[in-house]
Amino acid sequence: MPYTKTIVCLANSRKLAGRCVAGKEWDGRNLGAWCRPVSARDRGELTAERWYYKTWRDPQLLDLIEVGLLGPRPSTFQTENHLVDTSVRWKYAGHVAAGYLVPALDRLAGPLWANGDSTGSGLNDKVPAPIAERQQNSLVLVQPELLTISVGTEGVEVGNPRRRVRGHFSLAGHDYVLIITDPAVEKPIMSNPDGFRRELRNPILCISLSEKYGAQNACYKLIAGVMSASP
Repeated sequence: MPYTKTIVCLANSRKLAGRCVAGKEWDGRNLGAWCRPVSARDRGELTAERWYYKTWRDPQLLDLIEVGLLGPRPSTFQTENHLVDTSVRWKYAGHVAAGYLVPALDRLAGPLWANGDSTGSGLNDKVPAPIAERQQNSLVLVQPELLTISVGTEGVEVGNPRRRVRGHFSLAGHDYVLIITDPAVEKPIMSNPDGFRRELRNPILCISLSEKYGAQNACYKLIAGVMSASP
């Protein structure tokens, strides 16, 4: 039976030709379980499904969103997935201050899922599929002391140059360099020359573990949402 959830938007990140939206359920005062609305497309990306009714505005981070859903659609470790009801337009239901996120942070004592594998320009950003498929979740909300954002051209050595924005941070004694897929961060940084860097103190990050990419037989850790800890 169809149902509605109100979530705090913690990610509206770039995915293929659409977006990946994720958030935590909101009961009026507190954040609860994760919810990632997904489409029926092969990789679940959202296009027009995510636009607000009447205004046609795209959800922003920390927006409260009323989302119509048809049922849970877990996919191995992406246990947070719910299939969107395309007959129901999303509704803007308000906005929350960043301070509400602090009690909902994931207090990690170890690595993000599993460490030890990296891409050429990343660090601890890759998880082999057999290891990823043993995980129980694919979304975390964390707050490192410092996030360094950089832009550079990758893949030149393999004949496939592509500019990417990455985030460098440490968490629970582990270092990470992950791709940032939050367009609100990615697009402004892209206008700078390769090597440009900026720092954010005490950001709140939504980090997602991607679905499996068949050719690499691996999944990737992505910074899907970047939020300031300030109100």
